[in-house]
Amino acid sequence: VVMVGGVGLSVHGKYRVATENTLFAMPECKIGLIPDVGGTWWIPRLKLYNHWQNKSVVGGVGNYLALTGARLKADDLIYAGIATHYIKSNQLEEMKRALIDASKGDNTPKFGDCAASVLTSFHDDSIDLDASFLSQNRTDIDYAFGGNDSMEEIVASLESMGSDSEFGQSTLKTLKQMSPTSLKVTLEGLKRGSKVKHIGEALQMEYRMQQAFMREGSDFYEGVRAALVDKDGNPKWSPAKLEEVTEAIVESYFEELGDRELCLTGKKSSKL
Repeated sequence: VVMVGGVGLSVHGKYRVATENTLFAMPECKIGLIPDVGGTWWIPRLKLYNHWQNKSVVGGVGNYLALTGARLKADDLIYAGIATHYIKSNQLEEMKRALIDASKGDNTPKFGDCAASVLTSFHDDSIDLDASFLSQNRTDIDYAFGGNDSMEEIVASLESMGSDSEFGQSTLKTLKQMSPTSLKVTLEGLKRGSKVKHIGEALQMEYRMQQAFMREGSDFYEGVRAALVDKDGNPKWSPAKLEEVTEAIVESYFEELGDRELCLTGKKSSKL
């Protein structure tokens, strides 16, 4: 299971192995938070498996995953480029031994990467990416999450799919469970994150966002209460509706912190 902070700790690695048991999700908006630990850096730069060669940036998949907290299995992770290899769980111990052997003595390449050939040799090409949820729903995902600039536009696009659209209706139901503030701040963070020059700027921005979520009365406290403390699954978000989350509220999550600024860019204060 790879969720929340576990995503941020692992997704920046060069190699990311999934098995048939892997479960991946970013459900932060459901507890009144945002996908962080570099999420605003890598999510806008997500590249689909079938687009690696031409470097085509993903359309709506990244926004969809961040805003809905969709749970992904191995086929989706390979399709989205989040996982680099698919290896059956019953081969993991053998793979570990092979990695150890490859790193010893004369087996270690003078120049290069001893892990690459090992992981490739264990990778299972039989996984059906066309059958993955993301692949099957890619057109609708891009339509709703790829070209729209606001949460209101995303919701309107989903509603326009009609009551017969299983994807549209289920996604609307999911979004209604999320903190409206988290949704709008997350989407804005992804837009700004797509423009920063390096991950240090993204982390600095996310620190500002997280500090704002720590303010008394923020949705984060209510989300944790509903999900982890009382476990009633019924958070009372404030504001309760998307239209009540103003631009001024969203902007407040990106304000500079002065002496409390996280400095990873060489600039203690910068517009992000």
